[in-house]
Amino acid sequence: MAEISHNTAVNGNLIPKGTHDDTKPTLLLVLSSVRGSDNTPEWQRTLSKFNILYYDCKTVDEFCSRLQPGGPYANINAIVRTGWLKAGDFAHHLMFRGRPIELYPPSLQFVGCSGHGYDAADIEAISQRGIAYANTPDTCTEAVANTALHLVLNVYRYFTLAEHYTRSDRWLDSREIGPVAVDPCGQVLGIVGLGDIGMAIARKAAYALDMKIHYHNRKPRPVLEAKLPNGATYHDSVESLVRAADCICLACPLTEETRHMISAPLLAQIKDKKIRIVNIARGGLIDEDALLEAMYAGQVVGLGLDVHANEPGINPGLRDNYRTTVLPHIGVASQTTWSKFDEVNLNNLEEFFFGDKGKVTLVNRASIPA
Repeated sequence: MAEISHNTAVNGNLIPKGTHDDTKPTLLLVLSSVRGSDNTPEWQRTLSKFNILYYDCKTVDEFCSRLQPGGPYANINAIVRTGWLKAGDFAHHLMFRGRPIELYPPSLQFVGCSGHGYDAADIEAISQRGIAYANTPDTCTEAVANTALHLVLNVYRYFTLAEHYTRSDRWLDSREIGPVAVDPCGQVLGIVGLGDIGMAIARKAAYALDMKIHYHNRKPRPVLEAKLPNGATYHDSVESLVRAADCICLACPLTEETRHMISAPLLAQIKDKKIRIVNIARGGLIDEDALLEAMYAGQVVGLGLDVHANEPGINPGLRDNYRTTVLPHIGVASQTTWSKFDEVNLNNLEEFFFGDKGKVTLVNRASIPA
């Protein structure tokens, strides 16, 4: 067995040196420019247990070419994509849907990718190829929940508008905020999706802002409700939740069923009610045209978005509206998150090939033989 030593190369990536070892699985490693430290036990074990190939394709077409028989990726056993998916040269490379899946080699057994969501992957097509797909749940919970708390406070207090006036030397204009600003204490926060992130948002809003928590989920979660200071109220539909809530916070996955969850028909059901909306999940959950109409009509009186329908970039109707708070899908951005992404991704990889597959956070477990 060849010995492997490693040193730090460009961008801080650890490059293993040595010959290919046929007794080890071959890993295609896709690294973001923003990620955790290389100096961890998980990285050391990965570098010692796998033959490593580093993804450096300029385009997805080049990736497809390298997957072809005889290509450099023709015999890979695993792909792991780790770090911040929205950063670096590969940010827009869709590697886990479309044509690449058709070209995955028969040797490929496992795909791991950072993040709670997996809407950028075609799980059904990957499963049909018999390939396991793992995400990294509960790794960016705190970072995203803290971002949501910031946005909730902003949709009530209009701090983004206040900062704009301050930086523009319009101190007196900022006084128009006084009559419309509201403290969120006692208000009903309606959370769509009481998963890890949704629950963290509920906890922070209840304890820090003294808000009442209502939620919609696929099913009630009484155990989680009991962990909140004043419990929580379950709604079996989004429509019911929107009627009850003062502020809606979207923390659910984007699926065909949830796409444009916030829509003109939904908003029409509460046309006589003023509401605030926060979205830290996926931009496609909101019909932005309907949202803008509701804002112009004075129905949506506070808006905080970390995600947008057409990223990168935001709707032109929001760009210069400082009554809204808009962020560049940065809720996840925390050193804590990057470290957890790597830890879970690499532990999943190691357990899949050398340990207990039952410990791997597989998205498609039901479709993959044990």
